[in-house]
Amino acid sequence: MDYKPSGVSDETERNSSSSARKTTARSFDASSSSSASPGRSRTSGKKRQRSRILRADAGRFMIARLLALVCLVLVVFEGNVIYRLFSHRVGTNVEIMHSSNQAETEGILQSSADAGTAVSTRESTTTPAAPSTVSALAGGTLAGGGQDLITDVSESTASGTVDTQSPEYIDSPKVVRQQSKAVDDSYFNNAVFIGDSRMEGFRNASGITQGTFLTGVGLSIEDMDRQIISTAGGNISVYQGLSGQQYDKIYLMLGANDLGYYPWDMFLPQFKSVLERFHELQPKAIIYVCSVIYVEESKIAPGYEYDNNDNVRTINGYILQACEELWYSYYLNLNEIFSNGYGGLIQDASSDGIHLYPDYLAMMLDYLKTHYITDEEFEKARAANPDDIANAVPATEKSTEKSTEKLIEEVSAG
Repeated sequence: MDYKPSGVSDETERNSSSSARKTTARSFDASSSSSASPGRSRTSGKKRQRSRILRADAGRFMIARLLALVCLVLVVFEGNVIYRLFSHRVGTNVEIMHSSNQAETEGILQSSADAGTAVSTRESTTTPAAPSTVSALAGGTLAGGGQDLITDVSESTASGTVDTQSPEYIDSPKVVRQQSKAVDDSYFNNAVFIGDSRMEGFRNASGITQGTFLTGVGLSIEDMDRQIISTAGGNISVYQGLSGQQYDKIYLMLGANDLGYYPWDMFLPQFKSVLERFHELQPKAIIYVCSVIYVEESKIAPGYEYDNNDNVRTINGYILQACEELWYSYYLNLNEIFSNGYGGLIQDASSDGIHLYPDYLAMMLDYLKTHYITDEEFEKARAANPDDIANAVPATEKSTEKSTEKLIEEVSAG
């Protein structure tokens, strides 16, 4: 039996018990609150650590982006260098005007030659281009003393003399000499000019008003049968351009783009094969082969050091040899007028060391007007090669000859 002290009611006992439980509960809550504080502290520390990691990752990502950007710039730069190397050799920028297809182009070239007008791979002009208005290869004025040089060339041409003491004089029967009389532009009416950017400069800025031009920037010896000359009717090759009509004269200026790419032991046979193909397509034409003009080495851009005058002299030796071995080819020694006297290009005749200013291109035109092979000389050379294709009688003429012989026999028999 439970004992209860006297004077203490059941309600009072219950109240006391309840107060004790509340006090215990508050103590537990306080204890719990106190023990939870370190947990919140650890959570806050983790957040700060994660923030530092994110900032570090962002920094590394930014560095990676910068490195990628640098790599991209290097790739673009190197790609531009490679593009320049290839475009220097094989890039082309040629158009034959007013042609919608190859057959139409050939017809226009023929009709233009009959009419005595100039046909160019671009629009030609009838007046010399002023130095200030020529955009492609111009941009400067004639170097000091240049005008005197032009006068000297004209006076030498008028006298018909040849300076055999000149350092550029070549003692070969295939080198074209000065004639006492200069021709006018009509001499080039039925001529075709084939060449690279230097020949394009001649077309654009020399003042020539006659002739057909098949030229391309970067054109080289091995490009003759490649369809890289752009026309309104599509791309054609140089060989296709020579198939449209018969020309009296072919002027060829190539070799500058072969200096750094062609093994010397392969150049001569390849060059001769080009001339032989030209002769097959144009058996009646004189082939004038221009020497590779000297360069001004101090102005040659980095990466193009193969454009030097030692290489120019070497390649010109092979070009002359090809002319000496082919009766229909003749060598135009342009360095007679463009040499500085020491085996290099006249100082300041070019902006880049290769492409000539307009005044010097006009000198080249004057040179061509005084350096040519007469009809009598060419016919004599042709007669000395009776088995050559140039002496072959066309089939129509053979038929006429047979008919005439048959008629004579019939008359004699009658």
